[in-house]
Amino acid sequence: MKKRLLSILLSVSMTAAVLAGCGGQPSGSQNPGSAVEESGSQKTPEADTSTDAAQTDDVAAPEEEITLTIMSSIQTENEAGLESAMAQQYMADHPNIKIEYIAVANNDLNAQIITLNSSNDLPDAFYMNTAFMPQAKSMGIVLDPTEYLGEDFINSMDPSIIEYASTDGQLMVVPWFMVPIALIYRADWLEETDFDTIETMEDFRNVGKAFTNGSDKWGFAMVGTQNGSGEARFSQFIKAFGVDEIYQDDTGAWVSDLTGDKYKTALQTFVDLDIVDGIVPPGATETGYSEAVTYFANQQAGMIISGSNALGAIVSQNPELDGKLASVPIPSQERHVTNLQVSGYSITTACEHPAEMADFLKFMAEKENAITFAAATGRMPVSSDALADEMFSTPAYKGFVDCIQYALPYPAYSGYSEVQDIMGESYNSMLSGVSIDDAMKQVESRINTLLSETVQ
Repeated sequence: MKKRLLSILLSVSMTAAVLAGCGGQPSGSQNPGSAVEESGSQKTPEADTSTDAAQTDDVAAPEEEITLTIMSSIQTENEAGLESAMAQQYMADHPNIKIEYIAVANNDLNAQIITLNSSNDLPDAFYMNTAFMPQAKSMGIVLDPTEYLGEDFINSMDPSIIEYASTDGQLMVVPWFMVPIALIYRADWLEETDFDTIETMEDFRNVGKAFTNGSDKWGFAMVGTQNGSGEARFSQFIKAFGVDEIYQDDTGAWVSDLTGDKYKTALQTFVDLDIVDGIVPPGATETGYSEAVTYFANQQAGMIISGSNALGAIVSQNPELDGKLASVPIPSQERHVTNLQVSGYSITTACEHPAEMADFLKFMAEKENAITFAAATGRMPVSSDALADEMFSTPAYKGFVDCIQYALPYPAYSGYSEVQDIMGESYNSMLSGVSIDDAMKQVESRINTLLSETVQ
């Protein structure tokens, strides 16, 4: 069975690679508050998951046919064929199960779930955006799947992964893959400098200067756009300075470090990489993820803060870079940090067959399935066993594996998207010429207003 699935997935992966090569650079679409970039609307040929799979000789005829409906944003992306192949194989091995996908673009998914909940028409499961977890929990629409997953599945992962997939102690997502954020750099360029590591923010800045020639080669492909993609990367940068953008204090009240000196220092340091140090390609305020990846792939930049999926995006644009990339955790000012960006499906309270749904979602995360999916997409497995595969010990993936230990839980604050926008406005406006004092005044005004309106 495993070999058949690997054959299906590898076949679809090869097709996806051909399509990606014909399609040019990847789309810059992303989840709000996420550094995971979607692959665009073009889909690979996908397996037919809307009909029953043929029964195999070694499986008894089922007594009850079960249909599982899954709302998936993956079905609108290039990875659709990979996901569908897993469903096809599962149905072949479980003839009484029929899996039906509902394809919804990621940017529309949260609104769709809210609408379907109001009409009591929720699917059995839906792809969960991390930023939606607090709201989904408050709506009471997600079932805690722990009892259906079992201890072996839960214990197969680093505890930080389970913590990241939870809100206020409730597991909200069956973890499928993760896309931790780290620093990707050109290992061959680093060998040509006087530096042998990028451990601290000072190292990062110095290496960036060493990579920059002032004309057509820069140190850092900064994502300076004021959107979820840029803000997700910036939030990791400031966290390395000891900043927590939103958190609950000992009394349970929501507070923020954005008005303090640490944030001011982190903000100024980030902007100075462009304005003072000159290690960023021109036009930072308009440089989104896809443009930053293109700078890197075109060998015009030597470092980028991104999720592990960027490794595949870079190499797909420039195959000559395969074997020349390396990664390290986000450089430390006070600490190393990462956003694990654990992704997967949430089982809804409307699901009449949660055990069967949980079993399928566990199947998707199995070792061989996860490794094959990662090889095609850069989206990393969640199980420690799969992460021990030699694929993830290469220089390209090593930093993404190492940074797992530095993961911080996602803020369970319902207004987090507004907090991100406040940060985005501050760096984007300063890159456009606004002074640090004026930027901080705006930050203070907006965050204090937001906190005053927050129900504690």
